[in-house]
Amino acid sequence: MSKSKKNAILYPDNKKGIYLYEYPIINEIKQYVQVRGTDRENPLVLFIHGGPGGSVAGMCHILQNGWEDKFTIANWDQRNTCKTYFANKDKSKEIAKTGTIEDFIKDIDEIISYLHTVYDFEKLILMGFSWGSAIGSEYAKRHPENLLCYISIGQLTNYRENVLFTCKKLLEIIPKGSKDAKKVKHIINTFPERPSWDKTLMKCMRNYSLLCSKYIVRHAKRVPFKQIFGSPFMNFKETINSLIPKYNLLTKSYETMLAYDFRNNMNYKTPVLFVFGDEEIVCNPELVAECFEEISAPQKRIEIIPKASHSCFFDQPEIFNQKITDFLNGIKS
Repeated sequence: MSKSKKNAILYPDNKKGIYLYEYPIINEIKQYVQVRGTDRENPLVLFIHGGPGGSVAGMCHILQNGWEDKFTIANWDQRNTCKTYFANKDKSKEIAKTGTIEDFIKDIDEIISYLHTVYDFEKLILMGFSWGSAIGSEYAKRHPENLLCYISIGQLTNYRENVLFTCKKLLEIIPKGSKDAKKVKHIINTFPERPSWDKTLMKCMRNYSLLCSKYIVRHAKRVPFKQIFGSPFMNFKETINSLIPKYNLLTKSYETMLAYDFRNNMNYKTPVLFVFGDEEIVCNPELVAECFEEISAPQKRIEIIPKASHSCFFDQPEIFNQKITDFLNGIKS
């Protein structure tokens, strides 16, 4: 991609819009925040990516299709993730020791404070995806004063329970006595009660993903790697990191994710929307549905998007965008 074409994407000739790529100091760490939108009058969304380590900022033109016309989108690379990692490479091992829920809540709080310096808003929309739904959800419960609402995409309930729940679904689909059925039973029997993100668990999850892709996930779109490696938002090293994070530098974050249980606190003081694909295997909607009546919120809703998997916003962007718009239009002021 030529330099002029790249600059045209990074900095469109649009006086109404905003296009920022900055590294504010967030809790004594340079953290990358990207703010893009075609109209400064639009609502502000702070997107909390998944993973840990699953940066979306460099793929916003692929994964967040159409969002910038209706919203101003703030993407943030979390601790030891993509651009934030490279900005703090010399102290990445020290940062790896952090990554508790409290650490991320403080990060989000300071990022919102930073956003107030670059954008005119009273409250923003907080959107958490996958792992990001854990820290996003906890922030929403504790700091509703900063939020218009909380939108969860693939709400994480409990990692271990989700895997075992999906394995039971697989056994209902897979022919009994088959090799694949035996593989599923092996996952059920060997999945640790207190998992840690080590080589054993990674191998287990690879097998789990392959089985789910074979029997449950039918409509997931393939991310176009040509577009990713041609992204104007990332250099080559950043692109590799966004696809293959440095797991050894995300140890504490994985520890936090694997120990997390959404049901420990389900009290919101802000409207909340839970969105899932109907072919979700990472964060099952059934587990949220089971406790939905116990969730306390001024407004609450679950939406299931057909023919969509974990990244339902990418698989079915038009339906996803409409669900979000309908929910926001229905929020009582």
